[in-house]
Amino acid sequence: MFGFLGKDMIFRLIAFVFAIVVHEFGHALMALWVGDDTAKRSGRVTLNPLAHLDLIGLLVIFIFPFGWAKPVVYDPRNIRINKRLGTILIILAGPFMNVVLAILSGIALGAIEHSLSPFWGTAFGGFIATAVFYIVIVNISLAIFNLVPIPPLDGWGIVRSLLPMRVQFKLFQFERIGPFLLIFLLITPFGQAIFGTVISTVAGWFGVV
Repeated sequence: MFGFLGKDMIFRLIAFVFAIVVHEFGHALMALWVGDDTAKRSGRVTLNPLAHLDLIGLLVIFIFPFGWAKPVVYDPRNIRINKRLGTILIILAGPFMNVVLAILSGIALGAIEHSLSPFWGTAFGGFIATAVFYIVIVNISLAIFNLVPIPPLDGWGIVRSLLPMRVQFKLFQFERIGPFLLIFLLITPFGQAIFGTVISTVAGWFGVV
């Protein structure tokens, strides 16, 4: 979660790409389902990594304990259901997809661990098993991290959508300093301890810690 350099770098990178692709795909697909085709017209309703990866956001993870993808843009005016509900569904779809991928990967990891096939004892089989393990961990991490109610994360988007419009306008200053607060939490031992504890607890439910 807090560093990609090391012997397991390739596994973290693979898992991170999987995680952010399904995350942004979830946002785009849900936007389409509730009536807005902005993301579709931008080519974002796809699992093609090239449509979602941001080169700088990908490279940053080799230096700092965070990264990012291209944000999915949607137009609330096009939402056919209740605007507030539609917005929340679009926002939640990203973390939800990460949870789904973590569950599916956890099931696959359990099947691998109980498999008697000699394939998993080979170098290639071991590589795949380790990659699946990290896909579980990174997707859990991304889902939890994105639900933190600090701008510009999904958690803040949900909280903001639930507030009256007059209150939203008053929170402009907080939204400006939100990214700096987030970075502070990510690079300090205190913030890392909080995230690490929560992530380890949830990962334990999946049987991977």
